[in-house]
Amino acid sequence: MLVALPPPVLEVFYSPTCAPCRLELPVLAQIVERDGVRLRIVLLDQEQRARDDIRKVSVTLEKVATPPSKLAPRRVLLLADDTDGILPFARSLLPSGKACAVWRGRLTVLRARAMLAACITAPSPR
Repeated sequence: MLVALPPPVLEVFYSPTCAPCRLELPVLAQIVERDGVRLRIVLLDQEQRARDDIRKVSVTLEKVATPPSKLAPRRVLLLADDTDGILPFARSLLPSGKACAVWRGRLTVLRARAMLAACITAPSPR
Protein backbone atom coordinates (compact mmCIF):
# COMPACT_ATOMS: atom_id res chain seq x y z
CA MET A 1 0.00 0.00 0.00
CA LEU A 2 1.33 3.44 -0.93
CA VAL A 3 1.22 6.14 1.70
CA ALA A 4 -0.11 9.47 0.47
CA LEU A 5 2.40 12.23 1.12
CA PRO A 6 1.51 15.89 1.43
CA PRO A 7 2.13 17.79 -1.77
CA PRO A 8 5.28 19.85 -2.14
CA VAL A 9 5.28 23.54 -1.26
CA LEU A 10 6.33 26.39 -3.50
CA GLU A 11 8.18 28.90 -1.33
CA VAL A 12 8.59 32.42 -2.72
CA PHE A 13 10.67 35.14 -1.08
CA TYR A 14 9.17 38.61 -1.25
CA SER A 15 10.07 42.23 -0.59
CA PRO A 16 7.91 45.17 -1.67
CA THR A 17 11.06 46.91 -2.90
CA CYS A 18 11.59 44.17 -5.52
CA ALA A 19 9.71 45.15 -8.70
CA PRO A 20 9.94 41.68 -10.33
CA CYS A 21 8.57 40.18 -7.09
CA ARG A 22 5.51 42.45 -7.26
CA LEU A 23 5.02 41.57 -10.93
CA GLU A 24 4.87 37.85 -10.17
CA LEU A 25 2.08 38.18 -7.57
CA PRO A 26 -0.70 37.66 -10.17
CA VAL A 27 1.09 34.50 -11.35
CA LEU A 28 1.21 33.22 -7.78
CA ALA A 29 -2.49 33.96 -7.31
CA GLN A 30 -3.26 32.10 -10.53
CA ILE A 31 -1.38 28.94 -9.59
CA VAL A 32 -2.86 28.87 -6.10
CA GLU A 33 -6.44 29.52 -7.18
CA ARG A 34 -6.44 27.50 -10.41
CA ASP A 35 -3.93 24.72 -9.71
CA GLY A 36 -4.37 24.39 -5.93
CA VAL A 37 -0.63 24.70 -5.37
CA ARG A 38 0.56 24.88 -1.77
CA LEU A 39 2.40 28.16 -1.44
CA ARG A 40 4.35 30.00 1.23
CA ILE A 41 5.40 33.61 0.74
CA VAL A 42 8.36 34.50 2.94
CA LEU A 43 8.26 38.22 3.69
CA LEU A 44 11.75 39.61 3.99
CA ASP A 45 11.05 43.14 5.21
CA GLN A 46 8.48 45.93 5.47
CA GLU A 47 5.74 43.53 6.57
CA GLN A 48 2.79 45.94 6.44
CA ARG A 49 3.71 47.28 3.00
CA ALA A 50 4.32 43.74 1.73
CA ARG A 51 0.96 42.52 3.04
CA ASP A 52 -0.79 45.52 1.48
CA ASP A 53 0.81 44.73 -1.92
CA ILE A 54 -0.15 41.08 -1.67
CA ARG A 55 -3.71 41.74 -0.45
CA LYS A 56 -4.35 44.00 -3.47
CA VAL A 57 -3.75 40.99 -5.70
CA SER A 58 -5.29 38.20 -3.60
CA VAL A 59 -6.52 37.75 -0.05
CA THR A 60 -5.59 34.08 -0.43
CA LEU A 61 -1.96 35.03 -1.00
CA GLU A 62 -1.88 37.21 2.08
CA LYS A 63 -2.98 34.23 4.18
CA VAL A 64 0.12 32.26 3.15
CA ALA A 65 2.58 35.11 3.83
CA THR A 66 4.90 34.57 6.78
CA PRO A 67 6.23 37.41 8.96
CA PRO A 68 9.81 38.55 8.36
CA SER A 69 12.60 36.87 10.27
CA LYS A 70 14.75 38.84 12.68
CA LEU A 71 17.65 38.04 10.34
CA ALA A 72 18.71 40.42 7.60
CA PRO A 73 16.91 39.70 4.31
CA ARG A 74 20.15 38.80 2.52
CA ARG A 75 21.00 36.31 5.27
CA VAL A 76 17.55 34.69 4.98
CA LEU A 77 18.08 34.28 1.24
CA LEU A 78 21.56 32.83 1.67
CA LEU A 79 20.26 30.32 4.23
CA ALA A 80 17.59 29.30 1.70
CA ASP A 81 20.30 28.44 -0.86
CA ASP A 82 20.04 31.64 -2.86
CA THR A 83 23.77 31.76 -3.54
CA ASP A 84 23.73 35.46 -4.43
CA GLY A 85 21.26 36.52 -1.73
CA ILE A 86 19.18 38.61 -4.13
CA LEU A 87 15.60 38.59 -5.39
CA PRO A 88 13.56 37.27 -7.04
CA PHE A 89 14.03 33.80 -5.60
CA ALA A 90 11.80 30.76 -5.14
CA ARG A 91 12.22 27.11 -4.28
CA SER A 92 10.07 24.01 -4.12
CA LEU A 93 10.18 21.94 -0.95
CA LEU A 94 9.39 18.36 -0.04
CA PRO A 95 7.26 17.83 3.09
CA SER A 96 10.56 17.16 4.92
CA GLY A 97 11.70 20.70 4.07
CA LYS A 98 14.36 19.56 1.59
CA ALA A 99 14.56 21.74 -1.53
CA CYS A 100 13.87 19.99 -4.84
CA ALA A 101 14.44 22.97 -7.11
CA VAL A 102 15.45 26.61 -6.82
CA TRP A 103 14.82 29.45 -9.23
CA ARG A 104 16.33 32.90 -9.50
CA GLY A 105 14.27 35.15 -11.69
CA ARG A 106 10.67 35.97 -12.28
CA LEU A 107 8.32 33.02 -11.94
CA THR A 108 5.90 31.94 -14.61
CA VAL A 109 3.12 29.38 -14.26
CA LEU A 110 5.15 26.87 -16.28
CA ARG A 111 8.29 27.43 -14.19
CA ALA A 112 6.35 27.00 -10.93
CA ARG A 113 4.81 23.76 -12.21
CA ALA A 114 8.24 22.47 -13.26
CA MET A 115 9.67 23.28 -9.83
CA LEU A 116 6.88 21.37 -8.11
CA ALA A 117 7.25 18.47 -10.54
CA ALA A 118 10.90 18.24 -9.50
CA CYS A 119 9.69 17.30 -6.01
CA ILE A 120 7.40 14.61 -7.35
CA THR A 121 10.25 13.01 -9.30
CA ALA A 122 12.85 13.55 -6.55
CA PRO A 123 14.27 10.33 -5.10
CA SER A 124 12.82 9.53 -1.71
CA PRO A 125 15.21 9.87 1.25
CA ARG A 126 16.41 6.64 2.76
